[in-house]
Amino acid sequence: MSTRARPVVVFDGDCGLCNGFVAWLIRHDPHGRFLIAGSAGEVGRSALAAMGLGSHVADSTLVVATVDGPRLRSDAVAEVAGGLGWPWRAATAMRVVPRGVRDSVYDQIAKRRPRREAEDSACGTPPPALARQWRARLATQHDVAALTESRNEKTPHRDR
Repeated sequence: MSTRARPVVVFDGDCGLCNGFVAWLIRHDPHGRFLIAGSAGEVGRSALAAMGLGSHVADSTLVVATVDGPRLRSDAVAEVAGGLGWPWRAATAMRVVPRGVRDSVYDQIAKRRPRREAEDSACGTPPPALARQWRARLATQHDVAALTESRNEKTPHRDR
């Protein structure tokens, strides 16, 4: 493998909170460690399928597709935080809290998230100041294939 597969953040492009999170991510990920894909688009659906998840999962849950498998809810937030610089990386300390507790808080926030129409539900609505960077971070089918290939290389196949 010549290039390292980048994690893909799959989000609900119709959700104002999700769009805000992705805008925040783009601002705080200057090295482009993470790619993005709206859950309603073909690439987002492919990334979810590659992780063994149904497309409905990202309707209310942030998903990060990684070489090590999918990260959901609070684990997805921790995955993103861990890929960023300081001080954001410190948020990975949330992992000391039991997942059930973290996910309960995540679910309560998700229930109250603002919903709004997106101009393009396949990729969300980028803030005008971030439109160019946002579009440059959109994952492609090639990115999903590289992620899947890297995941398959990492998981040894057992001989029968």
